[in-house]
Amino acid sequence: MVAQRINVNPTILSFNASAGQSATQILTVTNLSDKVQAYQLSLGDWIRDTTGEHRYYAPNTTKRSCAAWVSFDNPVIEVEPQKSRDVRVTLNVPADSMATKEMKWAMIFIQNVKEQTGDDNKAGKMKATIKEIYRIGIHVYQTPPTVTKKEAKAISLVQDKVNKDLYDFTMVNTGMTMLDCKVRLVLTDLASGTEIKLEEQAFPVFPGGIRLIKLEIPKTVPKGKYSMLGILEYDPDMPLEAIESSFEKK
Repeated sequence: MVAQRINVNPTILSFNASAGQSATQILTVTNLSDKVQAYQLSLGDWIRDTTGEHRYYAPNTTKRSCAAWVSFDNPVIEVEPQKSRDVRVTLNVPADSMATKEMKWAMIFIQNVKEQTGDDNKAGKMKATIKEIYRIGIHVYQTPPTVTKKEAKAISLVQDKVNKDLYDFTMVNTGMTMLDCKVRLVLTDLASGTEIKLEEQAFPVFPGGIRLIKLEIPKTVPKGKYSMLGILEYDPDMPLEAIESSFEKK
């Protein structure tokens, strides 16, 4: 991930720790600028809303937060120009079976720290303040090894109330793990039987999450009456979820 003049790798830290276990991964922060830079690491909570947008919250305030379990070997690092520094990120899971009954997640924020001089600089002192210039986020996922259930349900497929060329496909993750989903429309001309497979959309959904995907009927689709099948794929080993509707292209 590159934001301004910083590169952070990886952008996702996935843990599979059991109760009472500690696990550590490495974040590599690279300063791509021509000056020494200092960076501060902090934690926060977040969710995805029904449109897939991220919503951010203070750490340890959401139901599935694991922010309290995450620590750094150094929350502030200084990196020379064109150099990299590693940060050890450790996740400590409480020795409590309730802590591993479900998937949890958090966000690591990395922002640069700018050193500024104050009025007392004339006296030979330097006043340091933190000024946020840019901030990037690293996803942290904790999925216990016993949490494996994958399941999803297609809820509805209805025409958008504003744009008649859009259809709103709604699904819910009824399983216990995050799902990497794909959804697509398959149209069948009721007169000729011709089948048209439209482009699929990919998206992630947290456990318990509801997602609404807007699927567009291309203007290139010929006029006529069609049956329409919204197909949801979320795991190669699980059956497809589908929901049927119909429409007329005029």
